[in-house]
Amino acid sequence: MSEGSQVWNRLVCPPKRLLSRLWVIQVYDALLPVVITLHSFTEGRKPALGLLVIWMSIRLVNKLVPQFRQPPWRPPLEAILLALLLVNTRVIVLREDVDGPTNFLLIALGFVIGSSQGLREWRASFGWLALTPLLLAINILNRHSAASILSSSFVKDVYEAVMDGHGGINRFATILMLVTLSAAAFSLLARSLSGRVFGTTAALAGYALCVGTDSRLAQIAPPLALVIGMAAARWKKGFTRFVLFLFGAAATAALLVGSWWFLFAPDASINQSSDLGRLRAGACWLSLMFTGNNRFIYGVGYGAKANEMCSHLREGGGFGHAHNTIAQVGGQLGLLGILAFLIVVIVISMGLRRQALSVACPSGQPRFHLAFFQAAVSLNVLLLLNALATTIYRSNQVTQCLIGFLAATSLCLFTTPAATTLAAEPPPAALESSSLGGR
Repeated sequence: MSEGSQVWNRLVCPPKRLLSRLWVIQVYDALLPVVITLHSFTEGRKPALGLLVIWMSIRLVNKLVPQFRQPPWRPPLEAILLALLLVNTRVIVLREDVDGPTNFLLIALGFVIGSSQGLREWRASFGWLALTPLLLAINILNRHSAASILSSSFVKDVYEAVMDGHGGINRFATILMLVTLSAAAFSLLARSLSGRVFGTTAALAGYALCVGTDSRLAQIAPPLALVIGMAAARWKKGFTRFVLFLFGAAATAALLVGSWWFLFAPDASINQSSDLGRLRAGACWLSLMFTGNNRFIYGVGYGAKANEMCSHLREGGGFGHAHNTIAQVGGQLGLLGILAFLIVVIVISMGLRRQALSVACPSGQPRFHLAFFQAAVSLNVLLLLNALATTIYRSNQVTQCLIGFLAATSLCLFTTPAATTLAAEPPPAALESSSLGGR
């Protein structure tokens, strides 16, 4: 090798190895904690949404390029989605369609991006998302003068005083739940002790922030989702008695907490009034399907007029959302919206079922496969709980992208379940030739 070639290799190889290493750890996913933290502040929403569009574009291009390099070439679906993202960038970044159809575009983009990830890629994504609770905790503690640090609603008080970027404390609590379980998932999947310690620390920090939001859902849903995920994993290992014990303990705890909340707490009457109001809002929105003008099929649509259709339930303003995703899509989009919701639920359920069959295969790394199955069940149960108790997808583009992205954990397969196929059988000609050779 000539001296010039040796010098060239010394100059080129180290940066190339560095870029390759950064690509392996998916350094572009480092944008996610930055996006979520920036979006927590009102003045940071536009830069955060711009970075979110950049992240989605990188991920779509990252999926698109290998399709042109490896035969057989197939139609570039990701290119069409990238084009849709680009033409909707203005309305996303400037928040011109916060409660409109772009909600579902962002969910779909997140789902497509996550659907192509394997176990290694998910481990990297969860690792970057696990940084988010720590960054948010540092930012909130730096602004502790806005509220008493000993208050049970410390996070809520700080958020409403100096942050207020995600569209209200309930939207912020939803983000906290998602990143908390993502950190827990990283702890389950981490290969090293330091990784598990980091993931556990981030998950505990995230849950502490959830408790400080003064949101009942944020306090109850993350541990409940983790318990259900753990029960599903133990069930796959054959620990039926342990699973029954978990469900019995969870049902007993739910009964005790519900009795206290609605009957014996000092403000039980307020709690009853609040939750009955949520139920009335959901019933009102769902009933809009039956008010004529083809609303059963198409719903009432979007806009200020639609948001005021349940104004009689509360003085001074209407219930602009139903506190329930099924009721919301039923009222706004009619029967077609409910069918769309059910399609997504069926796809996720079928994905988790296929994942459970993959876990049963003896090949591969069963410990990590079972851990990922537990994480996927927990994340999707958390999304379902939020869908039943809130209109999780409204008013926050960052949440919308994360909903689709994390729901796609259900589509990650580790191995193909063993099955006999026609392609696996040798053709008759081969059998005939081998028999003749044997003679």
